[in-house]
Amino acid sequence: MLDLAKVESGKIELRAEPIELARLVGEVRDVLRTITANKHIKVEVEVSPELTGVVGDPSKLKQILYNYVSNALKFSPDDGKVWIRCLPVGSEHFRIEVEDTGIGIRSEDMDRLFVEFQQLDASTAKRFQGTGLGLALTKRLTEAHGGHVEVRSVVGKGSV
Repeated sequence: MLDLAKVESGKIELRAEPIELARLVGEVRDVLRTITANKHIKVEVEVSPELTGVVGDPSKLKQILYNYVSNALKFSPDDGKVWIRCLPVGSEHFRIEVEDTGIGIRSEDMDRLFVEFQQLDASTAKRFQGTGLGLALTKRLTEAHGGHVEVRSVVGKGSV
């Protein structure tokens, strides 16, 4: 909550430094290894070799990626699959995608996905614990880096 308050008040400080994306993604994957093992979820990582010279706040980027990947794992069934991709977008930008084989998101819920303290479905909230802050914070941190968030989803098939 403190990070979210800092972002909303404009007091979040980003420490820009070079980032090795493959290492950062590997660190996040390793932190979540217990969850992947317990649920038998296969995680595939693709970091484009073209992504060199990336600069940003590594701790904030790690937090962003952790939130996306932990949600993907949480909402994916046992024996599911999660993909983490870091891809170039033009010569100046890159995209991080986290795709899962989870429960998906209904189109009517998309507007509330990045709103603080929102859980999309009462029955889902009972099964999958959370505060409703992770994606709101992730969106704000992404925007603080000059980026934006997008979502694609099919109910019962998963989300990106």
